[in-house]
Amino acid sequence: MDHLKTEINEYLFMEFGVEGDESKVSEDWPFELKRVLEAPDVTVFEFQADEPCFAIADESLNFLPQAGMTVDDLLLQRSGARWIAATDPVDLSVVRVGYPDVPSTAERRRRLEALGADVFPGETATILEGLFLRTEQCYLALFGRSATEEATIAGLPGTPAFPAPFPLASAWRRLAWGAGHRLKQQNSTG
Repeated sequence: MDHLKTEINEYLFMEFGVEGDESKVSEDWPFELKRVLEAPDVTVFEFQADEPCFAIADESLNFLPQAGMTVDDLLLQRSGARWIAATDPVDLSVVRVGYPDVPSTAERRRRLEALGADVFPGETATILEGLFLRTEQCYLALFGRSATEEATIAGLPGTPAFPAPFPLASAWRRLAWGAGHRLKQQNSTG
């Protein structure tokens, strides 16, 4: 018996509000979980709900729509999210009183809009996700073009802007994937 699969199915039963008897939850119900990664710090399964999803077991249990991502892409997203978290990110909905090294919300928005204007010259770039990275003292954003699904990641230190794949994923996941992609490139070039 695979206890982890049963535990994940118990979690998914509750998260998805599955109709049925909770006592019938097992390693194979309500979802058939296919293990696609077993690592010391994370186990990843694939399963089919309304769409293909990943079930992730690390410090906690979680699930995410695949949104076109492979397991390798998910790992890039995960490493990028950890890097972003370590930079003490401040988004446009947050006011940091008493932090003189954090610009005002108006200044952060102005700087992000200027960054977006550099990414899409002559067009209005939509800030899909915009952050000020406090420890890096720089801005990081996912910008979109108004009438398309095209998006670009900009602001990563030492990295020119580059296209953000996975239009079905949330803006946050796409931005985290971009940060993970940059980290991988840095590590492979020394």
